[in-house]
Amino acid sequence: MSEGMGIGIDLGTANLLVFVEKKGIIFNEPSVVAFDYESGKIVAAGADAHQMIGKAHSKIAVIKPLRNGVISDMHAAKELLTYVLRKIENITEKQMSASTAVICCPSEVTKIERDVMIELAKTMGINDVFIEEEIKAAALGAGLDIFRAKGMMIVDIGGGSTDVGVLSFGDIVTSRTIRRAGNYVDGEIIKQIKKNQKVEIGELTAERCKMDLADLRDNAPVVVNRYAGRDIVVGIPKYVDVSTDDIREIILPTYEEIVKLIATVLKDTPPELSADIYLNGILLTGGGALIRGVEEFISSRIQVPVRVAHNPLTCVAEGAKYLLKNRGNYLVNPLQL
Repeated sequence: MSEGMGIGIDLGTANLLVFVEKKGIIFNEPSVVAFDYESGKIVAAGADAHQMIGKAHSKIAVIKPLRNGVISDMHAAKELLTYVLRKIENITEKQMSASTAVICCPSEVTKIERDVMIELAKTMGINDVFIEEEIKAAALGAGLDIFRAKGMMIVDIGGGSTDVGVLSFGDIVTSRTIRRAGNYVDGEIIKQIKKNQKVEIGELTAERCKMDLADLRDNAPVVVNRYAGRDIVVGIPKYVDVSTDDIREIILPTYEEIVKLIATVLKDTPPELSADIYLNGILLTGGGALIRGVEEFISSRIQVPVRVAHNPLTCVAEGAKYLLKNRGNYLVNPLQL
């Protein structure tokens, strides 16, 4: 009989992370897959497929299987995950059928969206599957003991959504999600540069602009970088100069929305737990937590200490191992198992 294993899946809009019991994180690359139109076979996946965005010819389809934190293309999601588990980790069909999988998702996904995720695992041959919230996994993966009678606030700024939740006694007390995060910011950068400078840039260039120049500090040094795009008036390639001030102006509304979301969740939080959060602060996770000055920006507006997890990009996947251990039993602390 084939031995099953525990598989943790952080099915992110921007990145896919797969955790396998006793092996750790086996895959941490963009959630992108490229297919050959004629044969339907995978040409590239992860980082290799990501580099093909906006550059592939008409015989190759480059697909992002997730949008706003939920599956938008079931076939592409299945093919990407199967590719990772079978081609990279050499997991057989028999091992898959004997395995247990946990899929982490935003806290406010609907029952239909959760059912789609369960169906995804089952079409891959994994029969024992359950869904858990990303903020719970992120807190565990960041090393927090969420099973104590102490309120903790997690803010997970991902690619497709921002999730804010308060945890106590091993579960979520209150939470909210907005579909504004890293990918939305990239889209706004493309839109504003096109509008203001009459130059169109691609997704990869917009992402690079954000990573190079995004800075929320009030007195941030001004840096100007040059990026290549296409002049929308005459249609020829053209360089465009983009500064930290330009990017700050574009990302500011999104981070103001995140601050409003945090304030809304705090209003719904019981007073005793609010007192704990005031003392212990807010933990930031996800790629959006890597923006320079984000801690000071949120802390100055909420008047609560804010810190970024030591592993903001991988904490959800790392927390999956604890979720696999306790399988929804909130009276058992998996950190002590």
